[in-house]
Amino acid sequence: MLGILLDAAIIAFFIFMFKKCAVKSQLKNAMESVSFIISSIIAVPVGVFLGDFCYANFFRPVIIGRIEKTVIDSGNVDTSLDTVDRIMTHMPTMVNNGARIYHTTTGDNLNELNKLLAGDLNSATGQIVDILARPVIDGVLRALFFAVAFAGCYRLLRAFYPTVEAYFYNPDRAAVSPTNGMVLGTGKIVVILLIVLSVIQLVGPVLPDFIFFRPETYSKSFIFKIFSENNLLMLFLGEGITV
Repeated sequence: MLGILLDAAIIAFFIFMFKKCAVKSQLKNAMESVSFIISSIIAVPVGVFLGDFCYANFFRPVIIGRIEKTVIDSGNVDTSLDTVDRIMTHMPTMVNNGARIYHTTTGDNLNELNKLLAGDLNSATGQIVDILARPVIDGVLRALFFAVAFAGCYRLLRAFYPTVEAYFYNPDRAAVSPTNGMVLGTGKIVVILLIVLSVIQLVGPVLPDFIFFRPETYSKSFIFKIFSENNLLMLFLGEGITV
């Protein structure tokens, strides 16, 4: 049911945005679409670089320190909890939430964790942290830095609107044509939707465990599934951390 409601909400979003584009000039719609696309292209590598840098230099060493003793002593502890569960008790809350959303403690990840725990424990801690914590923490950091970089780039590009408008101005481009305006504004509308989907996916672990924030809730959503599975923005923003 919620999937159907989400499809209806997305359709309503498209109708609302297209109606806004229909009352703007063709030139303004074109400039806004180009600005959104350029801002996304610039913000993705900035978000990825800064997210990776902060994770590797600030978060990773702290988490390694928190779980290192548990990992090294894992072979000598007799408990009802398995080693992975004991390690997760020392992880930040968002990492535990991320395990539920991104399945970082199941499937191939679990197999890789068991291999590491069966090998040299003195050198396994960093790799274990990368498997369990990186997809979650790095993802949130990338979303944060992407959002800041995107907003900054878009504001900067908007400052050039008068210059660009004066250079490309002619009566035809400045005219308000509902059909052409909607076509030229499509780039902006699609970018907005992809940004929202990407940010929600990346910041999922820090959101409350509520039914509306669970990906499986929208498994029946046809439109949502199309855009989430073919999200070009997420393809680059989530490279190396999404599962």
